[in-house]
Amino acid sequence: MKVDGFLFDLNGVFFEDNRLISGANETIHWLRGRKLPFKFISNNTTLSRQLYVEKLNKLGLEVSEHEVLSANYAGVVVAEKLGVQNCRLVMEEQAKKDYAYLQQANKKVDAIIVGDIGDKWSVDLMNSLMLDILDGAEIIALHKGRYYQSNGTLKIDCGAFVAGLEYVTQKKAHVVGKPSKTFFEVALADMPSGTICIVGDDLMNDIQGGIDMGLKTILVKTGKFREEIFQRSVVKPDLCIPSIKQLKEIIE
Repeated sequence: MKVDGFLFDLNGVFFEDNRLISGANETIHWLRGRKLPFKFISNNTTLSRQLYVEKLNKLGLEVSEHEVLSANYAGVVVAEKLGVQNCRLVMEEQAKKDYAYLQQANKKVDAIIVGDIGDKWSVDLMNSLMLDILDGAEIIALHKGRYYQSNGTLKIDCGAFVAGLEYVTQKKAHVVGKPSKTFFEVALADMPSGTICIVGDDLMNDIQGGIDMGLKTILVKTGKFREEIFQRSVVKPDLCIPSIKQLKEIIE
């Protein structure tokens, strides 16, 4: 497969449960040695981009801030475009830093920005968000993931709660992260012309998102990959490899 540049998912591809996947840094060294452009695109919304990169570095992954585009960071761009002045943030405290200047207590809530809060969802929270949306607030979903993996177990993701808010308010969310076209366009903006390939472990967010953008696609059998789900899915990548460690062999 001839490739001129790469987009990479992070969690499940380069690391999993706070440990690096074998071959992670070796792949990065190979890419840099070949001068192949690449960017990491992540639906992470639990940390600001700066803190997220710091976390990756502590895990041992040799990446820089300019190489990472997170859904949390992209959410600020979308909020600015919508003219948001006072947003209500549904996300972890460490992710809120990027949005500080978009919060004004003396103004009406004009946007609900939804990220990851794990198991903190409740009926009371959903009711409160519903009332703000019915009162005119926009819904900005940092992603609409169906499920994620934690400690080897698949868990329901925030996309289910965003869909619930859309259903009860009859208002469509502005989706920021993968697989939205907007997110991919931002990621591809400074990539070279030619064949770009996305590598990920998620059939919808990574593979279907890449297919919709006309990219080559490679699915890795790490992270949230499940053979039974893959076999049932109508979404098929160009290639499926055991892990990121085999990427070099495939390309060379």
